[in-house]
Amino acid sequence: MGLLIGVGNTTPQFPYNSLWYGIKINLKNTGKSTDDGKLERVGNLDLHRSLPVHSRIKRFVAKEDGTVNYWLGANDSTLKEGGGAAKLNAVDGNVMLYKPDYWRRIEFDGDYMLVAVSEVELPGFTYMKESARSPWLATLDRVNNKAVSASFLQWNTDGSIKRDGTTGLPALTDNAADFRGGNNTAGNDNTVKTQLGMPATSITKATARTRCKAINAKWHLGGYRFREEMSWLMAIEFGTLDSQAAYNAAKTADGYAQGGLGNGTYVVSGEWSAFNGYYPFIPCGVTAKLGNNTGIVDYVIKGWTTGVDKTVKVASYRGWEAPQQYLWDLNDDVIIWHGKPSDGNTSLFYVCEDSSKFVTPADTSTDIPDGYKEVGALPRASGYIVSMASGNGWTCPDSVTGGASNKNYCDYYWYPAVSDTANWGWFCLLAGVSATSAEDAGVRGAYAGTRGSTSDTHGGFPLCLDL
Repeated sequence: MGLLIGVGNTTPQFPYNSLWYGIKINLKNTGKSTDDGKLERVGNLDLHRSLPVHSRIKRFVAKEDGTVNYWLGANDSTLKEGGGAAKLNAVDGNVMLYKPDYWRRIEFDGDYMLVAVSEVELPGFTYMKESARSPWLATLDRVNNKAVSASFLQWNTDGSIKRDGTTGLPALTDNAADFRGGNNTAGNDNTVKTQLGMPATSITKATARTRCKAINAKWHLGGYRFREEMSWLMAIEFGTLDSQAAYNAAKTADGYAQGGLGNGTYVVSGEWSAFNGYYPFIPCGVTAKLGNNTGIVDYVIKGWTTGVDKTVKVASYRGWEAPQQYLWDLNDDVIIWHGKPSDGNTSLFYVCEDSSKFVTPADTSTDIPDGYKEVGALPRASGYIVSMASGNGWTCPDSVTGGASNKNYCDYYWYPAVSDTANWGWFCLLAGVSATSAEDAGVRGAYAGTRGSTSDTHGGFPLCLDL
């Protein structure tokens, strides 16, 4: 493949050299970005400035049949594309983030890894289908038992979130109680612990799967593939593997994007526990006014500690709100096998692309569920991710040896202690990472130590759509 697109010492040949852009990762370099030589922008450098694949990512409101009701304003999701007020509170449908189709090539060539994307089909490139997922984690229609992606916030004319004049809590739309987040505790309404407007948590994959399919067969919670694609698009755009690098809206002297999404949603574990028992604290849609743009917004949490408010900085990457360091998210398109030490001491990562085959296998079943394909072998230790494996069109962590919060991918991989008598069998993947994690909570953070039946107060799910 180096002869086609020049990962090694060759030069891309006409006409292909103008049709793709990407990053070349130096596998021997322990840095993390173009600044230290870990990454190099390759391909058509003008495409690194215009980012044609990236620029087609955008928010919309979807009907239950999966078709577009209307696109949202590029610079303000509270408006429809072309003008007029949008209804984000589930009245007009589910608020979704569209990821376009494109072609991608992942190649290992000696000491280098190439990740390249193109708007057009090229030899050796894999077609990446268009898809959509909720811009934030989903909630539930508590009346009709369906998964929902919506925002119930209201906005002042100056673009700030409208708040109650007495409590200071966000003033929500009238139907918010029918879509209460968290574990649906109505007794916390109108208090600082309110779960109105928040993502639904304390839910298993099996229950979330049922709630998604209650809309129709196109809807699911298979969000890993979306996350995996977006993580590479992010690295290509920013020129770094560190998604928690400080946010920087300015371009480089060469006209490239730089920086990352920052570390602004970190909270102290004990404070979060005392505040509301680790339930969500950021309402869905706080970045609505950013539209499809990347940026940071301040959100004030009332009464975080006694008599004291707290401000967190919520990131959005091209319309994807809080993609890291807030809540764990369940992913139905991935399962993980941790084998016994006596059976080869291997952990394997499987991805399924057919949402009709998503399943939670029995913990100690020895069968690989239909539709799930092996991507690669996961590390058999916890640590910061150093390198990625590639297989069957997708990637996953494969080494943590020598990793650190400021080296390579900068994100953490959590592994359970597996023995012949404990923690072997099938596990699920938790991604997104809790807000209690600091420098290890980037977009690729991966927790491989919970069973498929897990549910958690600070764990939710994405609502995804097959297009």
